Amino acid sequence: MAAESPANGPESTVAPSGLDARGAALWAAVMGRWDLRDDERELLTEVCRIVDTVEGLQAAVDADGPTVGGKVHPAIPELRQQRTVLGRLLGQLALPDEEGPTLPTPTQARARKAAETRWAMHRARGA
Repeated sequence: MAAESPANGPESTVAPSGLDARGAALWAAVMGRWDLRDDERELLTEVCRIVDTVEGLQAAVDADGPTVGGKVHPAIPELRQQRTVLGRLLGQLALPDEEGPTLPTPTQARARKAAETRWAMHRARGA
C-alpha cells in the first residue's frame, strides 16, 4: 500500500511520456506525496492516461453538445465507460485518505451501506 513519503526523489515525480496536462498534474500530485511500489506506479500511470482520455472525451461533448444529428453524442457512452474504469482503478490503487487508512472501494462502500441498513432494521425491531 502507498506510504506517505516526503523523501521521494525528483525522478519519481517525472510523469510518464505521453500524458497530457491533467494526467501529468495528477501524477505529480500523487508521486509528490506518496511512495508507491512498482505495481502501484503502473496503476497510477493507467489512471493518469484515463484521466486524459476522459478530459478529451468531455471536451468533445462540450464542443458538440450532448446530441449529434438527433442522437446521443458518440463520445458519451465511451465517457461513461472510461469513468467506470477510472473509479475501479482508483479503488484498486487504494491511496490513503486524509481521515482514514484508504478510500473505500465501491464494493466496500456497498457492503458498508448494506450493513448499516441491516443494523437499522435490527434496531427498529428491537425498539
